[in-house]
Amino acid sequence: MPDGMSAGPVLTDVKAELFKSIGHPARIQLLEMLADGPVAVSRLRDNTGLEPSNLSQHLGVLRRQRLILPLRRDGRLFYELASPEVNVLLEAARSLLSRLLHTSHMTLSALDEAPQEEATR
Repeated sequence: MPDGMSAGPVLTDVKAELFKSIGHPARIQLLEMLADGPVAVSRLRDNTGLEPSNLSQHLGVLRRQRLILPLRRDGRLFYELASPEVNVLLEAARSLLSRLLHTSHMTLSALDEAPQEEATR
């Protein structure tokens, strides 16, 4: 690390790269599919509908970020999550989104009720 540079900015950059790597719907879908264990590439292709070359590119991004690992079984290529923390990250995102959607719904409900309250005054 260069003199005068703290770990904070470097860690921030690394985190940004991590989030960029999962910042595509297809890659999130792939990670979600791998949440329960290894999945054959053929099944990933069939379940995502991605063209083989496109699927390969997305898998490459996830591999380079070390979020997934390839493995061979009986001559077939499978992928699996590299660590349980990937699943924790996906669950945290689901939980956050649920919370945000709930809060947005409550805000919208309050806005819907406001005109009715004004009309009864």
